[in-house]
Amino acid sequence: MWQRLGALVDPIPLLQSAVNKKWPNIARASAAAIKTNQKLEAIFKGLSSTDASVVVFGSLARKEWTSKSDVDWTLLVDGQADPQHLEIAQEVASRLTKAGFQSPGATGIFGNMTFSHDLVQKIGGREDTNENTTRRVLLLQESAAFGKADAHDRVLRLIISRYLKDDLGLRFGSLPYKVPRFLLNDIVRYWRTITLDFVEKQRGQAGHGFGLRNAKLRMSRKLIFATGMLACFSCELLCSREARNELLKEHSTVKMEEHLRAFIGFTPLEVLAIFFLVENQKEDC
Repeated sequence: MWQRLGALVDPIPLLQSAVNKKWPNIARASAAAIKTNQKLEAIFKGLSSTDASVVVFGSLARKEWTSKSDVDWTLLVDGQADPQHLEIAQEVASRLTKAGFQSPGATGIFGNMTFSHDLVQKIGGREDTNENTTRRVLLLQESAAFGKADAHDRVLRLIISRYLKDDLGLRFGSLPYKVPRFLLNDIVRYWRTITLDFVEKQRGQAGHGFGLRNAKLRMSRKLIFATGMLACFSCELLCSREARNELLKEHSTVKMEEHLRAFIGFTPLEVLAIFFLVENQKEDC
């Protein structure tokens, strides 16, 4: 069932048909995101390489672009230190400004360089800062690369491999169901982090910008939390028989990693649509 759904380019129109509904706002936002992506492809031309990818997050990566959206971006570096990386990041910011795009927020999470070592090696522990956790989870849940995507794809593979291979309960545990709890716990930790951060910003900024932050927390951030958990549960509910057998019999996570990489390729709304479609097919059986 998942294999058939996994081949869909966009499961949302199929869900609309299944429930006999239309969501024009979602369609318009998706179309606007596609159009903006085409502009950014031209803007970012020549700025990525095999060891550095220009990566965007937020509404653009979720295909929820509106006229009020900004471009949350980072230069994801997966290679040796090179002074030119800073120059590339500065060029990205300059081109976006000249093209009239809004700058990322002032939190410092976006609009700069991100290094793969921190994302892959610092999962948990004192060195895993709130910013590092946020970048890692958003990279998994809502990111898109422009130009050469080598670094982006490679870092995603390494992060997922780390989450699954280091999860000894997943690989060797006696429980009959297989859910990657190492990853699941980090998704939950991300949610706790942003909810606490929401209150801290509310206090520190004397209530300014409360409405927008509140809307994001209630919708986009909660959606990331929910679909992050669904991605973990998909390893039990929607993975192939081959992936499950390989994990149970050989304690290998290779095929499960492939499943998870394919699954997180969908946007949060598409993940919800997939689960609704799966449940709808079960009811029809």
